Amino acid sequence: MNLKQYLSRLLTPLCTVPLVLCGMVGSVQADGVDVDVSDTAYPLVITPTRLRQSLSDVPASVTVITAETLRRHGITRIEEALRMVPGMAVSQARGNDYRINFHGTAAVAPRRLNVLVDGVSAYLPAFSQVEWNLLPVALEDIDRIEVIRGPDSSAYGPNSMTAVINILTKHPKDVERALVAVTSGPHDTLNTTVRLATTVGSTSLRATASTQRNAGYESSTFVGGAHDSSNLHRLNLRALHDLADGSSLDVQAAYVGGKQEDSTDIFQVSYPDHQINAGQLSARWTKSLTSTHEVKVDVSHATTRAKQRWSTCWPQAAFWPEVGELYQSNPALVSALVLGTEPPTSISARDLQLVQQIQTRASGLGPLGLLAAVLNTSCGKANQDGSESRTQIEFQDTYVFSQALRVVAGLGLREQRASSETYFGGTVSNHVQWMFAHAEYRPLDWLTANVGGYGESNSLSGSTFSPRVALNARLSENQTVRAVVSKGTRTPDLFEERANWSYTLRDLTVPIDDQRTGRLFLAAQAKTELASEQNWSRELGYLLILRPMGLTLDARLFDDHLSRLVAGRLSISEFTPDNSGGVRLTGTELQARWDLSRRWSGWLSYAYLLNREATHAQEMAQYSRHSGAAGLSLAVSDAWRVSAAYYASSGDGVYENRYGRTDLTVLHLFALQGQPGSVSLTLSYLDTPTVSTFLDANRFYTSTYSSQFGVHGQVRVAF
Repeated sequence: MNLKQYLSRLLTPLCTVPLVLCGMVGSVQADGVDVDVSDTAYPLVITPTRLRQSLSDVPASVTVITAETLRRHGITRIEEALRMVPGMAVSQARGNDYRINFHGTAAVAPRRLNVLVDGVSAYLPAFSQVEWNLLPVALEDIDRIEVIRGPDSSAYGPNSMTAVINILTKHPKDVERALVAVTSGPHDTLNTTVRLATTVGSTSLRATASTQRNAGYESSTFVGGAHDSSNLHRLNLRALHDLADGSSLDVQAAYVGGKQEDSTDIFQVSYPDHQINAGQLSARWTKSLTSTHEVKVDVSHATTRAKQRWSTCWPQAAFWPEVGELYQSNPALVSALVLGTEPPTSISARDLQLVQQIQTRASGLGPLGLLAAVLNTSCGKANQDGSESRTQIEFQDTYVFSQALRVVAGLGLREQRASSETYFGGTVSNHVQWMFAHAEYRPLDWLTANVGGYGESNSLSGSTFSPRVALNARLSENQTVRAVVSKGTRTPDLFEERANWSYTLRDLTVPIDDQRTGRLFLAAQAKTELASEQNWSRELGYLLILRPMGLTLDARLFDDHLSRLVAGRLSISEFTPDNSGGVRLTGTELQARWDLSRRWSGWLSYAYLLNREATHAQEMAQYSRHSGAAGLSLAVSDAWRVSAAYYASSGDGVYENRYGRTDLTVLHLFALQGQPGSVSLTLSYLDTPTVSTFLDANRFYTSTYSSQFGVHGQVRVAF
């Protein structure tokens, strides 16, 4: 008995186990050279290795969410669609603030997964974040979402530490000439989309304009209450041009702008709302040199600008330079002076000199002295204005040596820049260079080996290398097992490395030292050289696809060791980041889709997660031991469809609540004077209308909807 026969006999009984999963997997189209992987049993994906691969050959667990699934279940936001993904932790902390992590962990600033739009990263460099509201894509333009559940730094570099989400949009040739869609729902939700498409000669064009409005929660214990609405508008353009020499050029441009409400300052007298403008321009040139050799060049530039200004009133003593200097050297002594408590035992000669200067200044304010400078305020205009940008170019070369061996490799350059008087004291930047390579090798017709790596040099944080090794064994035409070892990384962001954080107030109502501009005593500066975070991941997976039964099933066991995590506080009163953090994440994930008949289809997902050996409370802030979702859809007739879905997570994190939501969607297809259209109505029920969000080990806040029920509808007409 050979190895293949042994593994098949060992694992075949698993086919009878009622495993649950949520993989909505469909065939994909990819241009370029390739061996023949048009397998009759296995669908294709393109994200995991940058090669077009059968699901049986990819060195990762993949979830694919199609546009059809979004429509059937009345999904109106990308963030909510991700609740279908096993192990994806999704929390709406405020109306315009989603916290999304794969397998949870830190919820204050989720920053360990990468989000791509047609292969271009939407990851912002200043604060290592993905602004979900500002993603440069309209929901109606999405063809599918591919989610790599596990580290993919070997293909996309640092910041793809735990997972990669690739949002793939529709080809201009594949959309209607015109489309109008309107969605209305609770919490003053109103989304509109207008899209036009045409073909001029060898160029296909698509233009989409959309708006997105939401009033947020009804109540919140956050500073300033439930002031968290958003009102945004988008413009997306895409042009694909077939050049005469057999190459093609794909150009995309996107703009997102509008207002997001916010609240951040306990002394604010007006709200620090954001006025946001974000733009992105990208171009991809693809050339097939031969039937087995293809090259690509990607160029992109993205800029985000935010204007955030408000009025605030602070104690006059907060602007005294002596208080500011003393606070930087001995904050406990400042607290003792203000509160009149016992001073700390450790006081330097300079501290004593500053205390004397403060007392001398206070004595000139009358009998109340320092208390008068604390009780009396001076109001001024503060800001958290800022901008950040990333400009990059990447070259990729794909070569097919034989039916057994394919290789993709490339290199790139990127400049990242951030400017803010408040957060950086000016402008900071860094430069990044990288190289990557991946090989798919089939020594036997039933065995596939994937080996790859990504090396990066960062001018601030040094060098990293992220390898991946995987073996996929086909037990039969319908079954595959895989074993994967990979390393994910995240490089510290510009703020963690180069923060110079302070607030300068202008137009003070009470001048300080005869000046109408003053700087608050609170200030923080990055002083520690940080190393890159890392995640060593091990995975065992099993894939079963039975086309005659319409069944797709995927299961995996994983063991992730996250180390050198950036821990410590990142507040202006205590800025102490270090690499002392760590956590171990182990568990299992299951996903399935079953097309029961031409009319019935269903999907399930489940994740069991153990969060162990966490060194800090923040690494358990977003954690659900049990999470999952299930959906069922019935085509009542050619014109009517009814779909139901349930999404849940057990909410075992620090201060975290359990989440549960039931959706029932009715979809009707119609023709309006010969033009196809649809109308849908979704009824939602929240098990718990309150979300609790971690601030630190001792604090949290809650956001609450006034009703557990919600109804939203959509009308869609194509021409």
